[in-house]
Amino acid sequence: MFKNSLLRFLKPYRKFFIIACITIIVECALEISIPFLMKELLDYGMNPVLNEQNQIISYTLNMDYILMIGGIMMAFALVSIFLGIITAKFTAIAGRGLGYELRKAEYKKIQEFSFSNMDEFRLNSLVTRITNDVQIVSDAFCQTLRAILRAPIQLAFSLVFAVLMSKDLSLVFAIVLPVLALLLVLIIIKAKPLFIRVQDALDNVNRTTQESLVAIKLVKANAKKDYEISKFTKVNKEVNDIGIKSFSVSAWNMAAMDLMTYACLIGVLYVGGKLSLADTTGKLINNITAYLSYVMQVLASLNMLSNVFMTFTRSQASAYRIKQVFSSENEIKDNKDSKEKITSGSISFKDVSFKYKETAKENVLSHISFDISDGDFVGILGQTGSSKTTLISLIERFYDASEGEILIDGKNIKDYSLKELRSNIAISFQNPRLFSGTIEDNLCWGNKEATKEQIEESCKIAGCYSFIVDKLPLGFQTELGQTGSNISGGQRQRICIARAILKNPKILILDDSFSALDRITEEEVKSNLKTRLPHMTKIIISQKVSTIENADKIIVLNDGKIHNIGTSEELKEIDDIYQSIYKIQTEGMKA
Repeated sequence: MFKNSLLRFLKPYRKFFIIACITIIVECALEISIPFLMKELLDYGMNPVLNEQNQIISYTLNMDYILMIGGIMMAFALVSIFLGIITAKFTAIAGRGLGYELRKAEYKKIQEFSFSNMDEFRLNSLVTRITNDVQIVSDAFCQTLRAILRAPIQLAFSLVFAVLMSKDLSLVFAIVLPVLALLLVLIIIKAKPLFIRVQDALDNVNRTTQESLVAIKLVKANAKKDYEISKFTKVNKEVNDIGIKSFSVSAWNMAAMDLMTYACLIGVLYVGGKLSLADTTGKLINNITAYLSYVMQVLASLNMLSNVFMTFTRSQASAYRIKQVFSSENEIKDNKDSKEKITSGSISFKDVSFKYKETAKENVLSHISFDISDGDFVGILGQTGSSKTTLISLIERFYDASEGEILIDGKNIKDYSLKELRSNIAISFQNPRLFSGTIEDNLCWGNKEATKEQIEESCKIAGCYSFIVDKLPLGFQTELGQTGSNISGGQRQRICIARAILKNPKILILDDSFSALDRITEEEVKSNLKTRLPHMTKIIISQKVSTIENADKIIVLNDGKIHNIGTSEELKEIDDIYQSIYKIQTEGMKA
């Protein structure tokens, strides 16, 4: 049970957790003893004397006893305060440590996700789960640890002492406690689904915010500011409305506690008042005074428990969402113990078919078979929706083929560890992804050991050396904004190509990576790739014939199937799709 609990992440902080638990228990024991000491002080420090003439009770004070018991009570109170400070410190260390370990483990788990796992969760939802949900669980731990340990102990002992002190007065609890328990159960049942809806609504806010900010240039260019504000207002109002509902339900918890507190006090005072009228010793008044202290402790512990239940209910919703991430099975099984090494970039597809979901009726790719030799320059051409990107996603095992097998260097890609496989493949995508930091940091992202000469050489091959050195005042030390927003799209694409080359892979895949390049730059980069990287297998995906017409072979895809394979000259003669694309694009260029 503990193995599947999020509390397993407390292991590095168990020392602080144990110390906090011990101090809470000792602190609670000291505070429980104070009403008992108060009763002793009243019973033996104030001696009642009955004046038989006028039936008036007066008191004589035993100052030595009062000072002794009072001193003990003061010492207990001071020690409790000191233990409370220690508890708060160590609880914070353990609670924040729990949040740190959860975020680290969840981020690691997400990094291991296959593309299928990423498809299961929305990006904005994962961001919420790793930030807001973890923070809620961490806060709940810090806020409730003291109450979880203290409240049951205080409640049990206070009830026992209260019953031992007066069974008649304790009958009030027999009525109040079941009513309060029923109210709390009803409130929790109502609150839990609302807390889950609050977190889901936050996912929508994150998604809308992210989409709008990422596309801020498009929004401004099309004067869609009001539309985006309206869209955000809608999801923001959803969070607000559900938040109000969940808070309103939580407020019933406080109202129920206040109601039961006053009912209990009124009941004790009423019963105690009736009993004290028949008491002639004056002892019952002392008992009622001490008894009320236990009543307040019982009610305080019940109040703590009710707050714990509400906090736990909310954190349970977040914990459930975090557990969904941890329990998500990775469809890509990593052969971590494999010692197989990739020595060449040869690739073979053997009757490969693929569909994103096992329950899907149709394959996205069907019966794909082809061979690529080490060092080949291969083009993949197809119209939009022909599954070009899906095909190359299978090579790096972003997804696993549903049928057939894929070989690299003559071995099934499943025989390699994912680290070995992906270390020998580099991909540059159509939408280039750069990180905040310098250009050099981005280039070395895939190869931290790269030398200055290697960095410069990869940039020369990718056609970005001159603009980095000549046009940027700080050269390779130029700071890039988020996603590289302070340079052009073509410049970003070339830096990403250089980054892929610098990795020195056996297989280089460029997925429509020339879309933002002018024809002269494109031809220069392609020539460099072919002549200066003969040892590297190069696969270029494109919708433009001009980009891949000089390839050693071209694979034409249509509707997830191979339509034809051949050189550009061969395909002009035998393939109608290639002929059609070639004709349209060449005529367009002439026009």
